[in-house]
Amino acid sequence: MTTRIALLRGINVGRNRRIAMADLRMMLESLGYDDVRTHLQSGNAIFISGAGKDAALEQQISAAIKATFGMDVAVMVRTPAEIASVVDSNPFAVRGADTSELHATFLAAAPSAAKIAAVDRAACAPDEFSVGERVIYVRLRNGVMGSRLPDWDKTLGTRTTTRNWNTTTRLREMLE
Repeated sequence: MTTRIALLRGINVGRNRRIAMADLRMMLESLGYDDVRTHLQSGNAIFISGAGKDAALEQQISAAIKATFGMDVAVMVRTPAEIASVVDSNPFAVRGADTSELHATFLAAAPSAAKIAAVDRAACAPDEFSVGERVIYVRLRNGVMGSRLPDWDKTLGTRTTTRNWNTTTRLREMLE
């Protein structure tokens, strides 16, 4: 049995695409997952599952959301070690940046070096980013609404989902 976290993209952000966390927990339990917990209304669920590849879990959870709630939702699964690595490896946090400016954009797949190199960092200023292992560390000096960063899904050709730094670090705490 392994603890995993599912990061659901784009739920409970606006008026549409709402899923109550109690309903999400019940759905995950119906898939046979144990010790299911959620964090706020943020589309994050921690659970214990049998052995299985993350990609298979992502597909299973996404299909169950479609069947249960009628929504196409991208799901990214991570292990506690992967979440801990994201928190420990944030170069902006290490340098003492204001945590209210920090976010972690989780990637479904590692982007090519060429696609990352093609992003014009000067055009993104004052925002900054740094690429890690299936994550992009983001520093948004003018907040989310003032961001000059690209649409990562389109730019990198992979699914993404972003969490603010407080949520990311809280998830790590919940996994410990």
